[in-house]
Amino acid sequence: MDRLSPEQLNPSIYVGLRLSSLQAGAKEAHYLHSLKLSYQQSLLSNDNSDSEAKPSMGQLALYLLALRANCEFVGGRKGGRLVSQLKRFLEDEKGAIGHNHQGHPHTSYYQYGLGILALCVHQKRVHDSVVGKLLYAVEYEQHPQQDHFPVDTLAMAGLAFSCLELSNLNPNQRNRITVALGRVQEKILKAQTPEGHIGNVYSTPLALQLLMASLRRTVELGTACLKAKAALLASLQHKAFQNPLMISQLLPILNQKSYVDLISPDCLAPRVLLEPATETPSQTQVPELIHVTLKVSSIFPSYRHSVSVPVGSSLEDVLKKAQEHSRFRYGTQASLSGPYLTSVMGKKAGEREFWQLLRAPDTPLLQGIADYRPRDGEAIELRLVGW
Repeated sequence: MDRLSPEQLNPSIYVGLRLSSLQAGAKEAHYLHSLKLSYQQSLLSNDNSDSEAKPSMGQLALYLLALRANCEFVGGRKGGRLVSQLKRFLEDEKGAIGHNHQGHPHTSYYQYGLGILALCVHQKRVHDSVVGKLLYAVEYEQHPQQDHFPVDTLAMAGLAFSCLELSNLNPNQRNRITVALGRVQEKILKAQTPEGHIGNVYSTPLALQLLMASLRRTVELGTACLKAKAALLASLQHKAFQNPLMISQLLPILNQKSYVDLISPDCLAPRVLLEPATETPSQTQVPELIHVTLKVSSIFPSYRHSVSVPVGSSLEDVLKKAQEHSRFRYGTQASLSGPYLTSVMGKKAGEREFWQLLRAPDTPLLQGIADYRPRDGEAIELRLVGW
């Protein structure tokens, strides 16, 4: 098999597959081998000149989850360095938040919670003060964008608390962890829509993982889980899930699992071998075109241009076409959930800014530029906003 490039590697995919009822045989083992080569070479290298290419805190945390999904505990000199690196990331974030909790993480509370969870499933204790920052944020509902956490961030914090409660790695914080976990679960339940989604369709898998991992079984919780599962199955029928990261969070749900199960994974459970997808050759035909209007009002002079692309094109295809045929320019940065905009028309997003994607007149898109498929006649606005 060919070696996979770093851009093709996403530890979340491996975690989701291992927690599912499916397996990919030799390809699965090859994928893990490629992950180990890529992450260990980049993380354990002493070459600091290429620090930008090193995995982020979230990527490192997911890599540790992938190792645990294969029933491996990090150990030895190399494993110790991985753990130390993740702990340093968390300490840096703790410092950014500040002793008075007036600051914000360099990354996000989502990645902060993910980092704690990854260390927890490996039975690696973090300092009470590190856990305390996440507890305080949940207790006082601090979040830079609004007065409360988004559902996916809340769910990730809850999964970290669930692991800490089960493992009892921070006994001095046990009471606060139990109370905070109850608070998170309550907020998750309140976020359920009449259709069954929790927050939105893409935050539902992680939120449902949290509810399924709960030790606090109630009739209300059981009903909410059934309703959310039904909504997810309906979304699957409508092919709502195309992004690999979102799919990887959904797969455990379909197998009654959550990331908390990585405390003690069952690597001997039988899983069904995936069959390779077969594509039937289609007859060559001229693709039908759609027309999409692209708008940028956060610059002067403002930009507005109509772009024609084939049906089924992504928003990223629209941006590329606009760049080819007009003065439009944009820049992106790779992430595990796909490319995201970092600059538009030469204007870069600042430290606490981002380029928001909206369907005119004012509807935020739930998907990124690689996943969203515009319809004919839509107008898409790129807007620089603060958070």
